[in-house]
Amino acid sequence: MSPFFALLSAVLVGGADFLGGLASRRGWAVRVAARAQGIGFVVSLPVAAVLGADRLTASDAGWSIASGVAVGVGLALFYTAMALGQISVAAPSAAVAGALLPVGVGLARGERPGAAALVGIAAAIVAIGVVSLAPAHESGGDTAGRALVLALLAGLCFGVFYVSLSQVGREAGLWPVSLSRGASSGLLGLVVATLGRDQPPGRGLVRLTASVGVLEVAAVIALLIAFRHGTLAIAAVLASLYPVTTVLLARVVLHERLTRLQLAAVGLALVAVALVSTG
Repeated sequence: MSPFFALLSAVLVGGADFLGGLASRRGWAVRVAARAQGIGFVVSLPVAAVLGADRLTASDAGWSIASGVAVGVGLALFYTAMALGQISVAAPSAAVAGALLPVGVGLARGERPGAAALVGIAAAIVAIGVVSLAPAHESGGDTAGRALVLALLAGLCFGVFYVSLSQVGREAGLWPVSLSRGASSGLLGLVVATLGRDQPPGRGLVRLTASVGVLEVAAVIALLIAFRHGTLAIAAVLASLYPVTTVLLARVVLHERLTRLQLAAVGLALVAVALVSTG
């Protein structure tokens, strides 16, 4: 069950990141992230209320809020990176950084995936990294360098998000999703208000931002289920395969060029999924 929901989260996040990257090219990246998180918060509330929770402890609330702060900062950095450079480079770069931290924490906790799963984890991280290798002539000098640094910093924030969310107890229901979205939207909204760069979005940008918010909430719900029924290391690595979706969408919709090596990496990612899913 855990591998399925982790992969579902990856597909949903990949779609959200692609749309978020498009939206960030039309408006200020931080504002796009703030509005998407706000929409996600509103959407998550009735879902959490209907499903309820057996027990939401102070620890659960604290970890949920911590995950929201981490993902809020990460998304602001990530959307800025996608606005500066290629979407098909920023997404995999962030994913590599985001996968390494929870894998390390999971192993430190005493998680011991099988030999095949460990090979799959390594293959997945390699595949994610190779997917980020864009053709040299498409790199944009200083701008591309800044985008890469921002993407890597965003990935570290996403890693903290994974680790924090995995600490939430099963009895908390889906309230951790709402608390996480509330914290991220509040933080990003404060940044927007402080910097004074808010402005009414166009109709097309509203649709993009709303789609991002809904997809991200669905992705977090799937990820939470994956963490509750599996290990942090395996669930986080499978969820970090989201760049495969993002890169393929960038290729089809934006016609961003992919090398044979990048396409081979997509194939390697599929092999990694099969190996990691063995547990």
